[in-house]
Amino acid sequence: MAKPIRGDDPFNILDLDDIPKPGRDIPARPAPRPHSPNLLEEDEVLSGAGKGEEKKGAAPRRAAGQGPKQGQGQGQETNRDGREASTMGKKEPKRKKNGKKKMKLWVKILIPVLVVLGIVGGTAAYILMDIAGSYDPVELNEAELGFDSVIDKNVKNIALFGIDSRNGLLDKGTRSDSIIILSIDKNHNKVKLSSIMRDAYVNIPGRGMDKITHAYAFGGAELAIRTLNENFDLDITDFATVDFANMAEIVDAVGGVTIDVKDNEVDNLNTSVREQAAATGKPAAYVKSSGTQTLNGIQAVAYSRIRYVGNGDFERTERQRTVLMQLFNKALAMNPTKYPQLAKDLLGLTKTSLDFGTLMGYAPLALQKPTMVTTRFPTDSDYKGEMINGTYYMTFDDAVTTQKLHDFIYNDILPS
Repeated sequence: MAKPIRGDDPFNILDLDDIPKPGRDIPARPAPRPHSPNLLEEDEVLSGAGKGEEKKGAAPRRAAGQGPKQGQGQGQETNRDGREASTMGKKEPKRKKNGKKKMKLWVKILIPVLVVLGIVGGTAAYILMDIAGSYDPVELNEAELGFDSVIDKNVKNIALFGIDSRNGLLDKGTRSDSIIILSIDKNHNKVKLSSIMRDAYVNIPGRGMDKITHAYAFGGAELAIRTLNENFDLDITDFATVDFANMAEIVDAVGGVTIDVKDNEVDNLNTSVREQAAATGKPAAYVKSSGTQTLNGIQAVAYSRIRYVGNGDFERTERQRTVLMQLFNKALAMNPTKYPQLAKDLLGLTKTSLDFGTLMGYAPLALQKPTMVTTRFPTDSDYKGEMINGTYYMTFDDAVTTQKLHDFIYNDILPS
């Protein structure tokens, strides 16, 4: 793959280590297995199942870690001045458990961030120091994440999982109702959201063929990441998980989100509002009419979970991405002096492997005003709905889907 062109980024916030990571060959697809264990609720057949047909004659699958094909569709955009950054290939220090090493790393990143945002000293600095002292990210075993090497040092992929945990635990035992790959693409100054359909029929390492939504229930974030990497030839090493109840608090933290609610969505939305209010003990504020309006946390989560309206799960994933886009835009519009408190609030509501230094390194993105683009996989033309052992699955052309996913993430080509 040709050497990527680096974008304008004074902090080099997306640089990754050059050290190859251990991986695994993608296992052959075994025969279908019986439905999932008792810890998982019964699945329901989607409305709109069976739509689309699988493409025939797809190209053979690439080896894990091999970059996407170049020169297809739209070309890659270049740097504003066409130059490569002088820090190409520079390695960041490995993560150390030693406190002094960790402190040096995040201080080096934090100081320029504070200067850029104009919030050195005072309350903001105190909040950031407080976060740094108490923050405890999840440590993942990279040898178990199922990838060979970083595909493009200018693109950082992070797995986002949304779960409905009735006991408040974010580890395993609960399915991931929402699976989104967040791609920070420095080559094109874009943030991309790729929804993976939760009924997609994939190989879950150690478990066999099953719905991808069950990977998180079987083995938490680590197994869910490995499943994404091995089935779609990705290089994900980090994740963030949020419970839907906590997601409501995140929306409230930014003052709500602006959503255009359709006429046929109102009743279903309010049903979900009532259920969530009962589960959380919070008052139910119902949506009274359709149209563009600001939704609070519970309303926004209820909107993102509507399933039995329109095109079933397909529109559901679109609503989820819409809420995330509105959150992103609302955060960009905030006064930068509010970012430290917002960061503290968000970190208390999520479970993530991203260390504090890395998180602070992403702060300058807000000043670069990146564009957000969203889509979902597999696309309509690349899947078909099948009943296997009495359960609905979304089978798909894995080679074609993987290529389209890579084209979107790395080459900035929207799937057709």
